[in-house]
Amino acid sequence: MTDITNIQTAEFPLNFERYNHLMDEIRDAARGFERLGVMGWPGGKDLDRRLMKIRADLLGVWETIQETERAMRSSTIPKSDG
Repeated sequence: MTDITNIQTAEFPLNFERYNHLMDEIRDAARGFERLGVMGWPGGKDLDRRLMKIRADLLGVWETIQETERAMRSSTIPKSDG
């Protein structure tokens, strides 16, 4: 069995750097659609709202990852992939 706590940060599916990059990109896209909505793009404000919901969902995913890592460090859940 593999000790999954030994995964290199760069190889982890969603590390801090990647999370921040995604959050920034989604926020920037949302802001862009909000601006387009003000300029008359049909549905721009709705796209802004939907993207910000995705951003909130991603925050929830990140919080779950952090909670899982804390639990693994305190040995309250198994560390193997089996």
